[in-house]
Amino acid sequence: MYSPDISMGMGSIVYALSKLDGCLQPEEIKTVNQLLAGEPYSDLARYAFFLRENTGETVEEAYAFGMRRLRFNGKELNQALKKQFVNVLIRVAQSTDGISAKEQAFIQQFRREIRRL
Repeated sequence: MYSPDISMGMGSIVYALSKLDGCLQPEEIKTVNQLLAGEPYSDLARYAFFLRENTGETVEEAYAFGMRRLRFNGKELNQALKKQFVNVLIRVAQSTDGISAKEQAFIQQFRREIRRL
């Protein structure tokens, strides 16, 4: 189990990934809802995701918020959880037409940053 802050951070990061192409795809929304539903504080993760959409937050703003939440609570992130979060991003990216070069770069950046926590 991890803190609500981590759930909000992850929801924000998933949103940032989903918005790389400029708009949310129905397949991405469905996948996000499915993947985050089973997580601790899943309502908060999904709330963070849709809040960013409703306020028109940029990819950079959403990612920065998410990473701040993860850094602040970094002690809670074990290797298995870090790997799980990377896998969530991969599955969301694959939910449309495969992983684009931008999405791949985003996931690699996230992987590098989360390893340091």
